[in-house]
Amino acid sequence: MKRRLQFLMRTNRRGMGLLEVLAVVTLMGIIAMIVVPRLAGTSDATRANSCFARKGNIEVQAELWLRTKGVPPAANLNDIMANPTYFPDGAVVCPVDGSVYTLNTTTMTVNGHAHTDL
Repeated sequence: MKRRLQFLMRTNRRGMGLLEVLAVVTLMGIIAMIVVPRLAGTSDATRANSCFARKGNIEVQAELWLRTKGVPPAANLNDIMANPTYFPDGAVVCPVDGSVYTLNTTTMTVNGHAHTDL
């Protein structure tokens, strides 16, 4: 028994066995199947949150425009988006679908862009 133990201790194993490699690859595959969909879903939720923030910013800027000018901005927001005082970076579009924002000039709220399907 002692000889067998000494023989096993003396042999130098180089690398990993086939079963060990298969086990590692299988575990990596399982981890990837769990992590990748979560990362993709986070991206969609982030875009939707960005859209909600932009809607809020547009509504605040529209209220400021109304208080300053005495009239609401155009429903298509062309006048306020072109003014660098209100939107220094120019016109903003929805980060989810790339559509333009429109304003309900009665309620001073942005139309649509609920993105409840995300």
